[in-house]
Amino acid sequence: MARPSSILRWRVQADEHYRAIRTLRKEHARQERRIWRELRLLALGVFVCIAIAIIARRWRELHHVPIAYLWVFGVPIVGAAIFAATRPLAMKKAVEQQLADDPSTQQERAYTLDEAGFRIDGESFHVELNWAQLIVVRETSEFLLFFTRKSAYYLPKRAIQWPERLEGIRDLLVEYIGDRADVR
Repeated sequence: MARPSSILRWRVQADEHYRAIRTLRKEHARQERRIWRELRLLALGVFVCIAIAIIARRWRELHHVPIAYLWVFGVPIVGAAIFAATRPLAMKKAVEQQLADDPSTQQERAYTLDEAGFRIDGESFHVELNWAQLIVVRETSEFLLFFTRKSAYYLPKRAIQWPERLEGIRDLLVEYIGDRADVR
């Protein structure tokens, strides 16, 4: 017997969209590129340790601060720190730009989950995915995140409205995609 479909309607809200994009990026990094992030941090740590060791050694030999070494090692470290500090602001600006430039972000969305798969409909767009195309569905405190090989989608839990309906959607996801549904 076929399970009834769930149709959920909602509109994008700017602050929520930013939080969703940030969450999607974190989840994607956790899922796909975790080792590379760790290797980058390890490389930065090794660079800083080598820089400190060289500067300390030269300081001990010269009995004054080796300014040239501070420049050689300090500029890249400060550059990396500035990049890390401004990255959230750059992402927020990119999300604001997307909301301003992309008319589809202002349209009501209808998410349909049924035995055929997962569909998103708006006035000017239509996305249809069968369950096999979803790599993983992950639930956070605020969103349901749907990942494919090339893209990701989010569904705010505020669109679901009732706890019983959320439980039904969790059950539907577990039924159709099995252990790829990381839902509570």
